[in-house]
Amino acid sequence: MSSRNFNQSTAALKIRLKQAVDAGRPLWVRPWIAPTAWTSGQTVQVGEVRKNSATPAQWYIAIAQGGVCGATEPSQTNGSAAWDGTANASVLWTHLGGAADWADADDTAKPTVTIGTTSTPSGLTALDVWVNRSLFTLNGYYAAQYNTSNIRLKVFDSKSGTTKSGGGSVAFWSDAPKIGFKPLGGNEGARVFVDGRPITVDPINVNTGNSTWFTVDWGVRKPRLWELVYGKQDSYFQTIAITSADQVWPAPRPIAMRGVFIGDSYLDGSSYGPFLLGNTLSAHFGRLIGIDDMWRFGIGGTGLLNPGSGPFYTYRERVPELLSQSPNAIFVQGSTNDASYTQAAITTEALAFLDAIRAGTSAPVFWFGPAPLSGSYSAIQTVDTALAVAVAARPNSNIFYKSMVTATPPWLTGSHNNANYSWSSNFAQYIGGDNTHPIDKGTIYLAQRMASAYASEMLPLVA
Repeated sequence: MSSRNFNQSTAALKIRLKQAVDAGRPLWVRPWIAPTAWTSGQTVQVGEVRKNSATPAQWYIAIAQGGVCGATEPSQTNGSAAWDGTANASVLWTHLGGAADWADADDTAKPTVTIGTTSTPSGLTALDVWVNRSLFTLNGYYAAQYNTSNIRLKVFDSKSGTTKSGGGSVAFWSDAPKIGFKPLGGNEGARVFVDGRPITVDPINVNTGNSTWFTVDWGVRKPRLWELVYGKQDSYFQTIAITSADQVWPAPRPIAMRGVFIGDSYLDGSSYGPFLLGNTLSAHFGRLIGIDDMWRFGIGGTGLLNPGSGPFYTYRERVPELLSQSPNAIFVQGSTNDASYTQAAITTEALAFLDAIRAGTSAPVFWFGPAPLSGSYSAIQTVDTALAVAVAARPNSNIFYKSMVTATPPWLTGSHNNANYSWSSNFAQYIGGDNTHPIDKGTIYLAQRMASAYASEMLPLVA
């Protein structure tokens, strides 16, 4: 695996970043097992996906739970959230999308998934993942020992007294026909991908309150790439179970690159999403551009100047930990949280932030501006202008800025900004009821737009 240090020419780095883009692949792909139908009276956990009875079927993800499914299946196709019965006594859903480019049915080659008990599945032996941690590739995480034989997956210190976690993945190869997994009880768990596709869209056996085993059985031996992708909450890699006839070995990344991504709640997540595990903006974007090892330095409510309510680290205060990861590329998003500050103050701090980065690394910086939200839109325009001015003041520095606000058309449009594009009003499709945060399909949309802009507009400018 190639070194991540910067003792290489910028030209060589650019080639590798282009190679990474070529190796990128989407997170939103056909699952081996399709979502089941929404059913009145069924208990559904937060993060699980169901399809309605429409033709074609629409998919929905549970974002809050007050009981069991009510009497009315979800049917909205915009960014709103809807209870399927009595508020706080049924299930709250947002629209996720649908099968789109694949069959809305189980793949005939699907594995058998069995939910077990708190005991190790019969015929399998638990593997101490902490002792054997060198066999697993951690993307966007470092490992900390947890409960002796397990791993807590950490990212960075958030200044508030807690360590940030979530938003990454664990990958490994195995020829085992059957593997047992033990998600942490009461946690959002992980979503299991095999050979690039999720077993199910939602997590398997999640939030049960107990650390209960489940098995994935293909019935035949074959080398397969296994990935556990995690969401916005604390992440844990618990024990897996195999037989003595099975082998496990590391899964080197297609291109050995490391990225770090600094941002606000668009990375950290909110009560509106994302709930689809793996769909954090940084991880989804990283997967699309071929940088699987993408570290998420996101804290809601923060920005260049706004420390949030913690207080938490501002963008510049995260630079020392960012530099400690020796990134090949640095990504930044936002922030609308700086909308209460003056343009001059934002530009001054943006320059200090960029200079702090350049004092420690020559890694290219790719900055995506704040989302063009409808609330305080003129203030968001001020933030966007301030950031563009700062980046322009550091020419020939491999620092690049992409505005969502001044793009043609803006990435999110509505009556607040579509005077020149009256045919476009997509804001309500992707942004939740608070008019600020994206729901899951909004995160998917933004990750794809960012990946396209990075590959076609920003990366070609790297000198």
